[in-house]
Amino acid sequence: MPSFHRPFGRISATAAVTFTLALVLAACGSTGEDAAPTAEPSDATTSVTPSAATSSGALAGTAPESTDRGPLLTVTINGEEVSPNVEEFELGTGEKLLVEVDSDRAGELHVHSAPEQFIEFAAGTTNTEIVVNTPGTVEVEDHETSAVVAIIEVR
Repeated sequence: MPSFHRPFGRISATAAVTFTLALVLAACGSTGEDAAPTAEPSDATTSVTPSAATSSGALAGTAPESTDRGPLLTVTINGEEVSPNVEEFELGTGEKLLVEVDSDRAGELHVHSAPEQFIEFAAGTTNTEIVVNTPGTVEVEDHETSAVVAIIEVR
């Protein structure tokens, strides 16, 4: 019988990520009036700064992961189809992540930071930026479909 050797640290890390993902998906799956209220973002910890929604794409001509102003997450939503699928970013605490949403419907992205942040978007192109000041792993997901579009490692 073959012997499989797996470092304990890798098993623990995998279990921790799996457990965290299960909790996040469970939290976003609750609907109705029994859903727990969420905290408003605090300027001391995190911030979401919407910029003017434009159809011309104020961030046009940028690379998928970075611009002159910082990393860029470009989210495209066409009905139930949401992309990207779990794009990974690394940010320092307090570093901006620019978010561009191009959607055929209005909706909301959930940023599972501490405290949570919400990015509301309209049909068309919406540009915003988020800042996370608490180290850890942060998921960004489309509320309507629960699709995880990004995972941010904040260090």
